[in-house]
Amino acid sequence: MAERLITEVLAFAGGLKTKKEKIEYLQANTSRPLRTILKGAFDPTLQFNLPEGVPPYRKDDAPKGFEPSNLYIVSRKFKYFNKGGIGDQIEPARREKMFIDCLESLHPDEAELVILMKEKKLAGKYKGITKSLVVAAFPSIIEAGTSTQDEEKE
Repeated sequence: MAERLITEVLAFAGGLKTKKEKIEYLQANTSRPLRTILKGAFDPTLQFNLPEGVPPYRKDDAPKGFEPSNLYIVSRKFKYFNKGGIGDQIEPARREKMFIDCLESLHPDEAELVILMKEKKLAGKYKGITKSLVVAAFPSIIEAGTSTQDEEKE
């Protein structure tokens, strides 16, 4: 059986009643792409070297499970999109094309999740998935002492 989409993991966690259940579920279903998405969305020290807003991309119309790729594969390329990372050496147009190619290879739900991560707008998409929950579940992925404007809405 294929691995669950990261959006499915977050949606299920968002549907759980208590913060403790959410934390336990996220920890039990941890993966590199899940931690990458959560860090990108909630760590204010991590900025993306991409234009703001939704890029022009074609949503994949393949049935669920038949997408060309998934976040388990594509998230490895995110290091090229971080400010101050190796992607700074890439021409902006090429870096943006790489990002669009990533989005077009994903299920539309996962592509939307990546855009929400890039725009730092994941808070509110999944009930209870906030920076404080992420810090409680994965204390090492977000720099200690950082804060954001939209800190929590629990």
